[in-house]
Amino acid sequence: MNEIRLMHVADVHLGSEVATVPEKQEARKKELLRTFRRITQLCKEEKMDLLLIAGDLFEGANVDPQIAASVKTYLAEVPARVFISPGNHDYVAMDSPYAEEDWPDNVTIFRGKMERVVLPDLKTAVYGAGFESTYVRRSLFDPKLPVEREYLNLCVVHGDLVSENQESDYHGITPSVLSGSGMDYVALGHIHLRSSIEKAGSTWYAYPGCPEGRGFDELGEKGVYMGTISREKMDLQFRPLSQRMYLVEEMDLSEVQNEIEAEKKILALLKERYRESFEKHFYRIRVKGTMNRDQKIPWKNVELALKEELYFVKLVDETRMAVDYEEMAREKSLRGYFVQELLLQRKEAEKSGDEKALTRIDKALDYGMKAFEGQVGLGDY
Repeated sequence: MNEIRLMHVADVHLGSEVATVPEKQEARKKELLRTFRRITQLCKEEKMDLLLIAGDLFEGANVDPQIAASVKTYLAEVPARVFISPGNHDYVAMDSPYAEEDWPDNVTIFRGKMERVVLPDLKTAVYGAGFESTYVRRSLFDPKLPVEREYLNLCVVHGDLVSENQESDYHGITPSVLSGSGMDYVALGHIHLRSSIEKAGSTWYAYPGCPEGRGFDELGEKGVYMGTISREKMDLQFRPLSQRMYLVEEMDLSEVQNEIEAEKKILALLKERYRESFEKHFYRIRVKGTMNRDQKIPWKNVELALKEELYFVKLVDETRMAVDYEEMAREKSLRGYFVQELLLQRKEAEKSGDEKALTRIDKALDYGMKAFEGQVGLGDY
């Protein structure tokens, strides 16, 4: 049985700006590069035969020369054969690092149409193609390329998995294209959310997702696929590698009575969920619960205190005030008139079944109560 050890990586986006958290931008760029170095070290430690990089290794076609030089240095230390298929971000261009000639001897870059590289010692053929611009609206798979069944046939390519009748600006790939490719495994890139390892016909395929999240739209553990593969067996496992995770948490803090209790409760919950690594992640915490009028908790103060303990945290106050609105509407005050008007609007929305209006009115009531209590700043909502 012809069996090889394989690592599948995609969408590292080296050199990218982390716009969601500007104050951590430079540090995060360095961490992305360190994660890529860890990928190459792991490839060496685990004695991988092949490293497949399925596009968007770099954030753009034009890359900081120092980042490109570091990547070449790291890859030169890998005993595995490395295959790179440029994607829509790092497409092949005259000024891209992929046009340079000083890549290590163990690295193959697919710079355009689909090609095949035969590795007789591994009884394996690796196919790949690269983006030459931001958009690829035709299939890069080439049915004319020979597929030798006595070899293990692998493909590394960037693209967008779509249904049979869909199109994509980013190299749309349909299940029928995969099943008709003759490949044993197609290593995909482009989608930052990891997929399970799927099968189309006799062809296995997967997205590993990105190895590091870069915002709150890329949540949770990130990493690579690695393991062994043969024509008879698929044994690739997900290996988490991200140094930090982006996490959105919901916490009901109805019971806390002051800001110190709130801070302690949040830290305790995070430590319970993420144990010894709880301090190092990016958190967006949605604070839930029903608060009475005595619980005037300054959430901005809580957030500032948490920032002394956590790498990054943003609190979003979604608590509600415990209020008898019917009683308050009878007050002869600005607050009473405000509530009275919104309750009238709410009754109309209930009659018409307008759920969006009901949600909007409930939020207005809640924010209004907080404003009357002096708990809302101009930039809070």
